[in-house]
Amino acid sequence: MERFVRRIVGGGVALVAGLWAVALPGERPLWAAGVALVLVGVAALADGVWRELDVGG
Repeated sequence: MERFVRRIVGGGVALVAGLWAVALPGERPLWAAGVALVLVGVAALADGVWRELDVGG
């Protein structure tokens, strides 16, 4: 499988897991871990898309 596809899929999974963790009622550590997962997921999605863009060419 292509590297950018792995990054997009992994980023999407991390993003969804982080959003679920933030939405669940619970303790602060779970919320903080959810926010971290959301940030990692968004970064991975952006990186995966950016690698496939052909800018200026």
